[in-house]
Amino acid sequence: MNVNSTTNSSGNDNTSDVMNSPGNDAASIKNEFMTLMIAQIQNQDPTNPIDSTEYVTQLAQFSQVESLEQMRLNQSTQMVMMENLGIVQSAQLIGKDAMVPASEVTLDTETVHGKVYTGNAVEELSIDIMDESGEVVSTLKLGPQEVGDIEFSIDPEALGLPPGKYSIEAQATSGEETLTADTFIQAPIEKIHFVSASGMMMAELGYGLGTVSVLDISEVS
Repeated sequence: MNVNSTTNSSGNDNTSDVMNSPGNDAASIKNEFMTLMIAQIQNQDPTNPIDSTEYVTQLAQFSQVESLEQMRLNQSTQMVMMENLGIVQSAQLIGKDAMVPASEVTLDTETVHGKVYTGNAVEELSIDIMDESGEVVSTLKLGPQEVGDIEFSIDPEALGLPPGKYSIEAQATSGEETLTADTFIQAPIEKIHFVSASGMMMAELGYGLGTVSVLDISEVS
């Protein structure tokens, strides 16, 4: 069981390293400013004293920058916590079956389940199964169907299909018109990982479906 969080190729956030390095943060710069200000006040010409207004203004600006930096750090911490929480929650999906849009599938000996969605009632619905060369090797006849999801199963042994990659296409006939319908395949969730750059949770599925966004999963069972 694998649950990962994806970062950049070096594994580090270079921008964060620069901003968080010693001496570059607002607090350090503010301390240096205070030291210089005190030194100038101690060494000022008594007959021509320094105008303190400019120092007070700059000190207020440093305080604002320091507050903004603290807000940024707090937001960064919250994002990390949300990311970790999302990974922990998504780990519960591993091993379950997800239904996702798919027109290709890798068959072995297990029966693969799926569904077709039709937006209108159809007089005839069929699913063509094609090999890697694009040749139709089997067709599932599902008959007339109403609007909605229509379930189907692909049993490789019953259909005499050797292990390999196949593509599927649903054909719906309504009157003299033939349309294609959206197909979905149910596959086990093998791995979950989080893409930090996009903030997207991804799921790796079996049956050769590859990696998909969890937002593409229509149901989990």
